[in-house]
Amino acid sequence: MSRLAPHRTLGATLLVACFLGVAAGQAGAQSDPPPFDPTLPPDCQRAVEFHTAEFSNPTQIDNRFLPLVPGTQLVLEGTANRGPGALPHTVTFTVTDLVKVIEGVPTLVMWDVDENEGEVVEAELAFFAQDNAGNVWNLGEYPEEYEDGFFLGAPNTWIAGFADAEAGIHMLDYRDVGDSYLQGLAPEIDFLDCALVFREDVRRCGIPAAPAGCYNNGLVTRERSPLDPGNAIQTKFHAPRLGIAKIGALNDPEAETLVLREIVQLDEESMAAARRAALTLDQRGYRVSEVYCQTEPIAPNPRTPCPVPQPFAPVTQTAPAAPAPARTRRKARSRPKSCYAKRSRPSARRKARRRTRAIANGSGTRATLTKLRRKTCAERLSRR
Repeated sequence: MSRLAPHRTLGATLLVACFLGVAAGQAGAQSDPPPFDPTLPPDCQRAVEFHTAEFSNPTQIDNRFLPLVPGTQLVLEGTANRGPGALPHTVTFTVTDLVKVIEGVPTLVMWDVDENEGEVVEAELAFFAQDNAGNVWNLGEYPEEYEDGFFLGAPNTWIAGFADAEAGIHMLDYRDVGDSYLQGLAPEIDFLDCALVFREDVRRCGIPAAPAGCYNNGLVTRERSPLDPGNAIQTKFHAPRLGIAKIGALNDPEAETLVLREIVQLDEESMAAARRAALTLDQRGYRVSEVYCQTEPIAPNPRTPCPVPQPFAPVTQTAPAAPAPARTRRKARSRPKSCYAKRSRPSARRKARRRTRAIANGSGTRATLTKLRRKTCAERLSRR
């Protein structure tokens, strides 16, 4: 017994060592960042490689600094300068229980509404998912724009997997101060967002929704777009087990500043209203966005075929497109030439009335009718 014990101990030791070595190797492989991409700025690299297989339960989002629980609504208030000066600005962020599949990953649908002085200027659907490591990903955005109550369109739509767009991380799970990461990339609309973990264990006060007006042990990130020539930066304070509680701006003419005023847990009636609003945006997206109409609809919306894009001639400020010659326009008609094409009846009547009035007033002369040889169809068509 005494001789076997050391062998069993040594064997167990070797087994444990091998297991730990394999586990460490696997952990190291998972935590190793993707290769450096020279097409991206050094401080805007991919922190984690996107793999569909790494999303086992993607709609269960419980990241400590960005938990997204369906039925939660955050109301942030402040000011933003979008033209005439700093105006009252409100952002209402609602976590729905709707799901949209993007790149094979079920994502949780966010409904985000921006208001200036009580008027809606943007309504957006955003699609978030959490991977197995706890990172929260942004897989796309469908932002509708409004002016004076009128819908203008959604030109800044991007969805991962379409038009070379890539998903990005909205909040890392394991983070250190100084870590930077790509938040999203869509070359077709010049969208490139990056974030930096700026400070941790931060206390922020002056937040109406916070107990006693303050949150402790928070995290501050700085977000920017390398494509912005002004190098504007948006700062975000993330409260633990809550999410974004304060937003600020640096070098940004818009100077959007917001604080969390209210945290609402929606009842069933309010939740149903949020679902209807999000589903309405989803349906409209198939009519107005060539990118969005290629995606899977949010259930229970039916799949809608993409509209046929209409050709158009771009017009520049320096060289406006010249009108086409009359003969060219005639040749481009969709209807074939016909020997029986005539002026419309209303047009003929108007011309006859003008001629009659001119004769009655003495300013016109009666036409002298001369019988001419009837032209053949080929002769008539050759003059068109």
